[in-house]
Amino acid sequence: VAGERPPPSVADWAARQDAGADNAEQRFAQWKRVDEQLVESGAAKSNAIYDALGAQTNALKHHRLWAKQDGSEVACVATFGTDCVGHPGVVHGGVTSLLFDNTLGWANALSITEGGDPSSHDTVKQFGMTANLSVNYRRPLFVGQTVVISCSLDKVEGRKRFLKGVMKDGKTGGIVADATALYVVPRTAAEKAAGVKSTWAK
Repeated sequence: VAGERPPPSVADWAARQDAGADNAEQRFAQWKRVDEQLVESGAAKSNAIYDALGAQTNALKHHRLWAKQDGSEVACVATFGTDCVGHPGVVHGGVTSLLFDNTLGWANALSITEGGDPSSHDTVKQFGMTANLSVNYRRPLFVGQTVVISCSLDKVEGRKRFLKGVMKDGKTGGIVADATALYVVPRTAAEKAAGVKSTWAK
């Protein structure tokens, strides 16, 4: 439409400050930011979070990922805009699930690399994919609210990796939602040759 400003680049959107998020992120001073390489490399272009919900629509006003140095825990700090609602003023539950899936995925990857940069790996072959995601919604999540999503590895059973996460209000610490997830790492060539059955097979 004539006269409308084009949306910012993903890098410009990701660099924006948010007062609520800034306060919440103070607790991660000893952690490391882990999604900067994704943005700087251009890999975040067309990403559902950074581009579609972020730069293109500002449905997410803020989204950053932090991790402990050893990769044992990952935290997402996010602030919600007006374009991610279900009920008026209330963030759609699907957005909550998306952020859980993404943060749990990073927690899974960094638990494998022990905090090392996951972008140098074949993400599907080495980290697997989501096989199950279960979210419990504990209270409504509102437009303008900042949350902290903390995720970590729970246990490993062969190629199955179980993770857990909790979403808390960035100001009060009240639990908004919690989640569990199962990620399955694909069979290696040796496992296939040995006749190990695929988890995905019906």
